[in-house]
Formats: sequence, C-alpha cells, structure tokens
Amino acid sequence: MKKTFAAKIRAAALITALALVFMLAACDGGTGSFNGGNGNGTGNGNVTGSAGGTAGAPADSAAPGPGGDEVTDPTGRYSNFDLRATYDERTATKIVFSDGGASVDGAGASADGTSVLIVGEGTYIVSGSCSDGQLTVEVKDKEKVQLVFDGLKLASKTKAPLWIKSGDKVSVTLADGTVSTLEDNSAYTDANADGEPNACMFSKVDLTINGTGTLNVHGNVNNGITTKDDLKIVSGTVNVTAKNHGIRGNDSVSIRGGNITVTADNDGIKTSKDDDPEKGYIYIEGGTITVTAGDDCFQAVTGITATAGSITATAGGKRTNCPVEDNIADGVMK
Repeated sequence: MKKTFAAKIRAAALITALALVFMLAACDGGTGSFNGGNGNGTGNGNVTGSAGGTAGAPADSAAPGPGGDEVTDPTGRYSNFDLRATYDERTATKIVFSDGGASVDGAGASADGTSVLIVGEGTYIVSGSCSDGQLTVEVKDKEKVQLVFDGLKLASKTKAPLWIKSGDKVSVTLADGTVSTLEDNSAYTDANADGEPNACMFSKVDLTINGTGTLNVHGNVNNGITTKDDLKIVSGTVNVTAKNHGIRGNDSVSIRGGNITVTADNDGIKTSKDDDPEKGYIYIEGGTITVTAGDDCFQAVTGITATAGSITATAGGKRTNCPVEDNIADGVMK
C-alpha cells in the first residue's frame, strides 16, 4: 500500500506541475489576451482597450507611457518599445499645430506660439499643419517618448522641425492611413557649437520609426534624418530627400521592414561611429529600399549586412562602401 500511495503522490505532483506550466504558458502573451476596460495592463499579455481607445501594446509597455524596453524580438535587435506601434488615444497627450499657434491637450508638453516642448515621458499624438514651427523633445535620460504622427505637416523656416535633445529612446509611430511631412527651408539659427541639429529630423538619442503610415522628410538644408545613437526603421513608408546625407545613424542603422526611398546629394544611408567595433554598422533584414545617391548609397564603418529584402541602389560613387565587411545576400540588391 505504501508503494501505491507514493506512486499516487508522484502522479499528483506531476499533474500539478504540468498544470502550472500550462497556466504560465497561457499567460505568456503569445496567444492570450487581457481585455482591460481602460486599455492598460501589466504582464506579458496583449491589451485590448475598450471602445473609444486604440488597442494597447504588449503589457510591459503599459499605457499611457511609451513602455518598457525588454527585448523579445527573436533577433535580439528590437525591443518591445521599438516594435510598439499601438497607443491609447484617450490617455495620450494631443498636440495640434497650426499657423496661428500650437495647442496641447494633456500633460507633459507646453506650447509657445508655433513651438511645442515635450518634457515628460509618455505618448503624444501630433497632428495639424504649420508652415513655421518646431517640435522639441527634452526629457530625462531614462525616459522614453512615443510620438504618433497623425497627418502632421510641420515645416520650419529657420530651424529643424523635429529636434530631440535628450531622453533614453524616442519612437515615431506613423498612424495608419495618414501621411506626415517634415521640411526645413534655410540654415538653422539655433544650431549649437557642435553644429547640431544638422538634420530636418534630428535626435541625440536612439530613434525608432514604426507604424503603417507614411512619413516624408525633406532636408533642404543638410541631412534628412539623423540620430547620434542607433536608428531603427521597423515599418511604414519613409521617403527622404536631402541636400547632404539621407538617413544617418551615428552608432548604427537597422531596417526590419517598410518601404523606404532615399534621394540624397551625398550618401544615402550611412553610419559614422569609428571608435567602437560593435557599432558603426548597417543591418537590413527586410523591406523594400530604393536609394539614389550623389555619392555612396550605403556607407558604414564596421559592416554592411543585408540578409533579406529588396534593395535598388543607384550611386554616383559606390553602391556599398565599408572597409571591414560587406555582406549582401544573393538576390537582395539590384
């Protein structure tokens, strides 16, 4: 009897352990979802907002903030924050530009005429049209900001339309079915001693572009899009024209997907960090990319890698230019 009882105990323990495993798997967010009345949640499940809101992000990025930075992408290259293209319209701060002056509805930002300053971590939906304005992000070093471009048309006569001065990371989410445009017109009157900003869309911190809308960037003065750290394009349609370089990430440029068109008088897509062997690279794993450059289409310090996607490159110089590694998979570049 003792042997039979022990066997039963072992069997019960095994059943309990298996049940616990299945419970944990069900909460892992791969297939489960949590329907929250306010669109917020924590854990690893998906969050679905109630009527009037937009479906939430993976719960490590609880609304209304822009979310955590855990890396769940199989490649290890993109964090949840990078991939998060969802937002809650009810809790996000709304910024609307106009020639008569910008308006702010919500916390974390303030307007001064046609200029808007964001000083708090969070999600901001930016829309409207202005022929001479500027959006500036200046938050704490560990804070993240999600900018949702919802049909924004923002130009500046003497400044960079978007200047991200500080923070941890900033994502620009292109709202579905919308077209947003940034454009500069003449030399920047507010450039600092380091010559920054030097792009129509300029960031001092990590910058990610995601979503399913369209972004047009016209760098009539210098570069189109520039970040001093890592630049990631996850999805969306991104069209860039530039007097100098089209897309420039000092530390790296990574492209996961999307439709990207770059026309630049100098280099098309480039990186420039040369004091760290782990940085200064371009990595492409998808997307449809068309680059027309007066000099090199792709220029990097430590490596240019394209594992998938479709690339059309027309160069005045070289199509790819890297002294260390140039690894383009067969059939990717035309």
